[in-house]
Amino acid sequence: MGIDWGDAPAWAAFGISIISAGISAGSVIYARSSARSTEVAAKAAVRQAAAAEEQTTIARRTLELAEQQVPASAGSAFMQQIEKVLTQETPPYVAWWIDHSSKNTYILRNIGTGTARDVEIDQSRIRCVVRGTTKADEVAPHASVEILLIPMWGAPKPNELWVRWDGHPEWQAVQVP
Repeated sequence: MGIDWGDAPAWAAFGISIISAGISAGSVIYARSSARSTEVAAKAAVRQAAAAEEQTTIARRTLELAEQQVPASAGSAFMQQIEKVLTQETPPYVAWWIDHSSKNTYILRNIGTGTARDVEIDQSRIRCVVRGTTKADEVAPHASVEILLIPMWGAPKPNELWVRWDGHPEWQAVQVP
């Protein structure tokens, strides 16, 4: 009893299994690369928001120093313009990140500096079973909403969740890890 080198179906099955293994390995590499890219982008957004806050702080300190050094009559128009710019309301900065908590549990987290109000996840774009919160009245900075995505009956887990909130009426895609 030895190897039957002429068994074509066995060789075909062997070839298909080798190709499948290669495709699977490529998919894993691509998924890891995509996850790293998303993480880098989210961290950059947080750094950008922090830099904007720091610039505002520097501008306020500059205004305080200028008020101490410039007589009120000499630069009052200039000082009024600076004060007007610094006291304007800036819209809150909201950014989203999704963490994979457990098998089917995902955490949608506000990683921005502003509070998101009337948050909504578009269920019409999700084909798998969805459990948990898809609407929230308010998600504060660093707060989160838990959602269960259960791929059943052939429906795949989504690649992204589409989110919108008050002040951002267009749907924004957030990558699901």
